[in-house]
Order: sequence, then structure tokens, then C-alpha cells
Amino acid sequence: MENFDPVALAEQGKQEYAKGNHASAAGFFLQAAQAYKSAQDDLNAAEMMNNQSVALLKAGKAKDALEATEGTEEIFQKAGDMKRQGIAVGNRAAALEGLKKTDEALAEYERAAVLLEEAGEGDMHSVVRKAAANLNFKRGRVTAAQMDVYDSLRLVEKPNFTQRIMKFLKRIGFIR
Repeated sequence: MENFDPVALAEQGKQEYAKGNHASAAGFFLQAAQAYKSAQDDLNAAEMMNNQSVALLKAGKAKDALEATEGTEEIFQKAGDMKRQGIAVGNRAAALEGLKKTDEALAEYERAAVLLEEAGEGDMHSVVRKAAANLNFKRGRVTAAQMDVYDSLRLVEKPNFTQRIMKFLKRIGFIR
């Protein structure tokens, strides 16, 4: 008998993801999205599509990951959910990066960072800025990478030891 409970399907997806079975997880997230959509719960359906995108990207399917994000940003925007909108844009950026569309990925990381900052999500903002810094560094754009790293420190809510040291060095003017 098929399971059409979206919560149970999402939980199975999370379990598969935790085990490293990313393709299987993506399948469960898609089923959960379809079940939520059948229940006319577009917000949770969009969240499951974003979960599917992350799992597909981990499974090495960047093109499918990008397709999974289609339309999710608009759903979150319409609902006024800036946090999940920022996450959706960040997932889109990661998929574009996986497709080697660097300029598009950087633009999307920038949009995601702005949305997450406006949503008050400092730690998520930091993650997105670090991803942009890594991409800029790979392209040889050291100054842009540094700016992204410094900006990632600005809003981090619970800085780790290294981040605290970098914040201190920046505050005393040792690094710029």
C-alpha cells in the first residue's frame, strides 16, 4: 500500500538523506511535495521541492536540482516568507554553481544573502556569503571573496572560534 502522508514521506526523505542515499531522499521529497500539493498546501509543497533540490544536488544532478526549485521562490514571496524565499534562491544558486553557471550563481547568492539578511537570518546569511566567497576565490577574484567572507562575519549569530578571531582582527583594523 502506498503512503500518501506528506509528513511521513518527508520524514523518510530526511532519513534517507541522513544515510547518504540522496537519490532516494529526492524521490521521497518529490512524493511529499505531490502529497502536499494534493492537499492544497503550496508552502509545504514548495519546501519539499527545495529539499528535493538539495538532495538532487548532492546526488550529482545539478540540472534536476535547478528544475526542482522552479516556482518555489514565488510561492514563498507571495506568502511573505522571506526566510524560505532566501533559502529557495540559495538553493537555486547552488544548482547554478553545480552547472558551472558562475555569474548567474553569484547573482543568486547575492539575492539570497539580501533576503536572508532582511529576514534576520544571520547564520544562513553567513552560509550563503561563504558559498559566494568560495566561488569568487575559485575564479581568482580574491578581493570579492574577502568581502564576502567579511560580510559573512557581520551577521553571524553564534560565531565559532575562528570567526570570533576574525571579527576581533577586523574590529582592531588588522584586516580590512
